[in-house]
Amino acid sequence: MNSKFKNKLSIGNRIRALREEHSYARPVLAGKLGVSLSALQNWEIGQTEPQASKIIELANILQTTTDYLLHGEGNPVASQADSYSMLAPANDDAFEDIEDCREVRISAGGGGINSGHEELTTTKVERAWLQARRLKAKDCAMFLVSGESMYPTLKDGEEIIVDRSKRELSEGKIFVLNHNGSMLVKKVQFTYNGVELISDNPAYRPLKLDAEEANNLVIIGQVVRGYRDF
Repeated sequence: MNSKFKNKLSIGNRIRALREEHSYARPVLAGKLGVSLSALQNWEIGQTEPQASKIIELANILQTTTDYLLHGEGNPVASQADSYSMLAPANDDAFEDIEDCREVRISAGGGGINSGHEELTTTKVERAWLQARRLKAKDCAMFLVSGESMYPTLKDGEEIIVDRSKRELSEGKIFVLNHNGSMLVKKVQFTYNGVELISDNPAYRPLKLDAEEANNLVIIGQVVRGYRDF
C-alpha cells in the first residue's frame, strides 16, 4: 500500500491495514491483546479508540511504532532504532496490574444501575506512566464509559483510569460517582447551595444537588486518563 495514502488513514484504518499485512485474523489479534472481538472491531471502524496501554501492545505485535499508529507519522515498519519510541517494552516488567472494572457500567448519561463488582480481575498499565504522575497501581482501576453526555471529552465505549484515592471533589475535575445507586462520570462544579454535576455535551442538563444530596454522593474516584491524560 502507498505510504502517503496510509498516513491519511484513521488510527482504526491503520490498525486494520497492519493487521491484514501481518495476516492476523481479527479474533487472533483480539486474543493476543486480551480484548473482545467487538472491541477490536470498534477500533477498526472508528467507533472507539484504543486506550494508551493497548496502543503500546498493538505497536509491538504489529511491529510498528506508537507514533505511526496514533498519527500516521514515520515508517509503519519499526526498526531497532524505533523500538525505544514505543514508550514501553512488551514485557511484564514495564507494566503494573490495576483492577479491571470494565464490567461495571459507568454512565455518561442518566446513570447505570450496578449490582456491585464482586470478582477481582486486573489489567495492565504502564509503570512509567503511573510513576510520572505519582499514582499507585493499587489505587487505580479501569472503567468503561457508557453514553454520550461527556462527549467530546469522553466518548461512548472509552476506557478510563480512575484514581480511587482521590475521594474529595475538586472544581472542574471529572469524577466517577455513585448517586443513589446510579454510577455517573461527570465534571464537578460547586454552587452556593451544593454541587452541580456537569456534562460536557450541551444536550445534557447539569444535575443539581443540594448540600445534603452532595454529602450523600459516593465518590469512586477522579478520572486521570481516558484517551488522553487529565
